[in-house]
Order: sequence, then structure tokens, then C-alpha cells
Amino acid sequence: MKSIIGVHFWERQIRLSICDDESVSTAALDLPSDIKRLNIIANDFALKKALEVIDECIKEKMGLSEYRLVFCVSDDTGLKEIENLYRQAEECGIEVVKTVTETMAMAYYSYVEYGATGPVLMAFASPAKLCVAQYYMEEGSIDHEDTYIAGRWNGTSLYKAAFISSASNRLFDLTEAPIVLCSGTMERCLNFDQALKSYISTSNTFYNRNIEYKMIESQSIIEGTGIICGMLEGRPAFQGLNAIDTLSPYEVFVSINGEMIPMIEGDHVIPCDEEIEIEKYPETEKPYDDIRLYERKTRSFVEICRLKASKEKAELLYRKPVKIRLRVGDTRKMELSIRAVLGENELKFRIPNDINFEEEVTTTKVSAEEIITRMLPIVDDLEYAVKYSKDEDNPYIQGIIKTYNKAIQILLDNEVTVITGEGEPFDYNTQTAVAHVSDVELPDNTVKQVMQAGYMYKGKVLRTASVIVAN
Repeated sequence: MKSIIGVHFWERQIRLSICDDESVSTAALDLPSDIKRLNIIANDFALKKALEVIDECIKEKMGLSEYRLVFCVSDDTGLKEIENLYRQAEECGIEVVKTVTETMAMAYYSYVEYGATGPVLMAFASPAKLCVAQYYMEEGSIDHEDTYIAGRWNGTSLYKAAFISSASNRLFDLTEAPIVLCSGTMERCLNFDQALKSYISTSNTFYNRNIEYKMIESQSIIEGTGIICGMLEGRPAFQGLNAIDTLSPYEVFVSINGEMIPMIEGDHVIPCDEEIEIEKYPETEKPYDDIRLYERKTRSFVEICRLKASKEKAELLYRKPVKIRLRVGDTRKMELSIRAVLGENELKFRIPNDINFEEEVTTTKVSAEEIITRMLPIVDDLEYAVKYSKDEDNPYIQGIIKTYNKAIQILLDNEVTVITGEGEPFDYNTQTAVAHVSDVELPDNTVKQVMQAGYMYKGKVLRTASVIVAN
């Protein structure tokens, strides 16, 4: 039997968990320096490199030639990122058997370690995000009832947090959970405690005003993932557990030749098999039919994938009533079919197998690079203003500093890496030497000063850093 190993990316580390007969063991690996600041799940380059590090560690250090993985991801991770995770792992020859959310892993840990029962709120507060979900636990059953908050959070008011929908907002106020268990960084957990107290005290609709708050260590995430691995392996100590997981905290839509059709509501669970009927299949003048899947996240639509149907097959459905069926397996892999109500004409797609990757990836990458490159002169101007400012206490200068910090954070959040390297060996791949100076205190070929920062996007250098090199 192949061992099943849990994986969670946290605090610039890869955290692993593995089960023996009755317990869970954990380990941590440092992420390579060039991907530490990236969103690993959302970045192809970073994810592939992380998978290579995981594979090497498991095979060489743990001595396991065959294994499978369970990935623990943030609650706001969409189907597009999850689908891409499976694809990248498959390209690396790694089998992923399941993805679980951080709050789900916390729920498993809380049930096994604390004997938590009834409705419980699980909160995970990372430096940039906040996720809050409600679970109901009883006699080995762990049911995910709703995701209330999942998204970016500035560490202050909950009124500005990314509530999934107005319905979830009301349900959050009406929760009967007597306790909220919170994990994450110490600072953000304390922030959430204060924000929740403030929210309850100022809300006229929050039902359980005496809800208890308890902080648990972040290790609970990877240990909970390990418990799930033990359950999937069939180890006796972890049997009797059963969980009902949601598909995603978002709604799923199918677009056929530009016409959006709602398909799956946000509270559906997996595995999921939904079928709807529309009166007339939309036509197109293109040489192929353009079919896409979207997730609606709060106020925006995020494209999951793009599919193409041959004109020869699709036109047999034009102007006819059709049934659209979307099936999602327990690993979140999807199958889409569109068939005529009358007759046997049908289009079938397996996702990710039938996705048109090349066109989509190329289009997205070029447009993103262009936008980032056009931003760099503005960031440079802000950087120079900050670097040469003489009165940092001046409110005008403080405003410039805040704007510069926000600009850099936007770049980092969008998978851009800043290239500097002061005090480090000169790297001709990412740096350009604009001058050479003598400095007996520095080793030869060491960067003495960075004149202008460079930037890298998804492993590609957009602009090299301009540096002065010591000889």
C-alpha cells in the first residue's frame, strides 16, 4: 500500500505529516529562497519547484519510493487553483488523492484531540487572510455547514472582511456555535479575537453574544491533515471518521459562447452531480464553440478553465433544448457534458484533460507581464522619493512611504519577486553591473550597492537589478 502524506504550505515552509499505526508524525522543510514569498498553489513555477522538493525529500530522506499526497489548502482556494494543483502534480509524476481546507483539517484535529461536538466555528488567521467556517461534529461525523469568511483581511474590522454572500453574513450572526477555535499566527489570532469582540458588541443581530474564543496552535492544521491521511490509508486508529466537504465557497457557472448559465450553488457538497436544462443551445460564428467554467467569488467571476468544441459536433445542438451536466468527484476533478434533450448528440469534456491550456496560459502571462512592466517606473519614482526623503516625519513623506509599501505588496501578491542582492555574490542572470569599485572588506564579485531594484514574474526576469560590484 502506498503511504499517504499530508502537505501544507505555511510560514515559508513545506509541512509534511505521515501516520503510523496510532499517531501522526510531522516534519518541516524550508521552501527554496526564490519561491518563499510566492503564493505556491497559485503559481505554476513555484508549485512545480515545491513538488520537486517534496518528492526528493520523501524518496531520499524518508525512503518511500511510492506515495500519494493530500494537500491542505486555504479555504478561499478556488477550483481553478485546485485543478491546476492536480495537473502540476501529474506532470511531476505525483498522485494527489484529496485536497482539504485548513478549517476542515482543524475540525478533524479538534474532534480527535479535544472531543469537540456540536456546532463549532473554525477560524484560520494567516498574515494576509482570514477564513471562518462552521462545522457540526457528532459520532464520527464532521459536516461542513457553511463558510462565512474566506479571503484577504487587513487584521482590523470584520465588517470589511470578504463575507462570501449576504446570506452567509446573516448566518454568521445567527450561529449557535458556543465556541470558535482559532489557529494561525499569534498576531493575527489576537487581531481576530479583538475584531470578533468588536463585531459582536456593535452588531444588533449577533445571536450568541457569549461565544467562547480559544486559540490553538498552527500545528493543528498539519496534524489534522495527517489524521485525514490515516483515515484514507484505513488505519484502525483513525477509522470511524466521516466528513462531508463543500465543493467550494463559491458558485460555479458554465459559459457557452458567451452566455452565462448558473450551475452549482455555493453550499453544494462533493461528490456533486448537477444537471439543468436550457431551452436553446447558444450559437456562435467562430470556427469552434467556446465553453468556459467560472467561479463567482464575492463580486467577481474567476475563470476556471476554457474548453473548445469542434464546430462539426456542436452545431448539431444549435437552437435545440439541451441538458448540461457537471459532475465533481471527491478529488474535485470535473466532468462536463452537454446533450440534446431529444436525440443522442452530446459533447463531453474531462477536466483537466480536455482543457485548452496553451492558449489560456500564454494569453494570461503576456498581459500580466505588460501590466507589471508598465507599473515599474511608477514604483521606481516612489522608491527614489522614499530613499532620498530627508524628513520622514513629514505627513506628505509618510503618505509616499505608505503608497510605496502598498505598491510593493501588490506586486508580491501577484507573484512578482523583487531582485536586490546587496552583500550577496553577483548573479549575471538577475543583475547588471553598472560600476565596479574596490572594497577590501568585501569578497571579490560581491554586490556592494543596489542602484535600482529588479523584478521577476513567475521565474522570468522582467528587469535586472542595477548594482555596483566590489572587486
